[in-house]
Amino acid sequence: MTWSRVRPPAVDSAIALGFAVVACIAGAYYHPPGWRPFDTTGYVLACLTALPLAARRRQPFLTVPASAALYADYLCCGYQPSVNVWVPVLALLSLAGCRPLTVAWAGAVPVAAVTALSGVTGRLHLALVAAQAVLVPVAAIAFGHTRYLLVRANAQLREVTAELVAEQEARARNAVTLERMAIARELHDVVAHHMSVITVQAGLAETVLTSDVPAARGALRVVAETGRGALDELRRLLTVLRVRSDDDGQEETPYEAAPRVDRLPELVEGAAAAGLDIRFATAGEPVPLSPMAEVCVYRVAQEALTNVIKHAPGARVALTLDHTPDEVVLVVRNDASPDARARRDRRPEPVTGSGLGLIGMRERVRICGGRLSAAPHDGGGFAVEMILPVPARHRAGPEEPGGGEHDARARGG
Repeated sequence: MTWSRVRPPAVDSAIALGFAVVACIAGAYYHPPGWRPFDTTGYVLACLTALPLAARRRQPFLTVPASAALYADYLCCGYQPSVNVWVPVLALLSLAGCRPLTVAWAGAVPVAAVTALSGVTGRLHLALVAAQAVLVPVAAIAFGHTRYLLVRANAQLREVTAELVAEQEARARNAVTLERMAIARELHDVVAHHMSVITVQAGLAETVLTSDVPAARGALRVVAETGRGALDELRRLLTVLRVRSDDDGQEETPYEAAPRVDRLPELVEGAAAAGLDIRFATAGEPVPLSPMAEVCVYRVAQEALTNVIKHAPGARVALTLDHTPDEVVLVVRNDASPDARARRDRRPEPVTGSGLGLIGMRERVRICGGRLSAAPHDGGGFAVEMILPVPARHRAGPEEPGGGEHDARARGG
């Protein structure tokens, strides 16, 4: 059994018992001349003097005057000074170890008085009596107050440690939550777009399977190519999430998983294959963007086209990317013209969505410090506009030329 497992009342009781036993043994075997013989009263008073130590932690302030008064009675009865002189000192030491300094100095008064009484009854020189009456309480308070400060410092350290642990756990939970949100957003962007194309083309193939075999074959070909593209995207994403190590312990560099702005023509071709009449135009001189901004531009365009495929199949779409010295502007606009409605009438039913796409787009744009608007426009269609700021270090100076314009047009049948 270790001391840390012993309950404090048991320790205090053992200390009180030890002082009582030693005082009784000293009184029984030590008989200096001129002192009252150690009788039954002496044994009783010696035990009573040590008894308050059993409550030195539960009642520290009362223990000091109680032990001092009982020891004073012991001395006044004519018994020789014994080890019981240290009982009030130990009580004062315990008081100073658990109470503020002002309370400890109040407890020093009875200890100084009984120490002086012990010196006087022991026939010591008055100077020595005065010295020990001052030094003994001061030393007890000094040691006790040091313990008091240490206990308070340890308590504050435990509080700070608990706060740091709680903060670390909260940060870990937030990091896990943010990582899950990022993974969910990436999976949504990858899967939703390709599955929307696959769903529309599969429905088209089912509709014209017997009436237009070449069109059905073309639709199934688009389904197969889109499915392979989805698998490639998922492999890239999983490669980033699971970075493996080689035999030498060096991290293996994963191949590029995040899409970039220069892959927008591929996205446009896929949307055209899904049946959209889409026009893609760029303006201005492209500037290097951060990887996060590159992914943001691509994913917003992808999600906007996915929403058109879901909710307005066959619509005419204009996708423009405008590079200015201060910002990058992406606009995806689809119309609701009569011929578009007629084209949609010949298509399968629109695919219902969960509403998470717009939320994901807004989150991406907000993280990159940009703005996003998504609302119906006056022509009866829908427009998504995203504006991302260009970092100052990437902005072109006055002497640098502006950009040209690139126009690509793709039509799906």
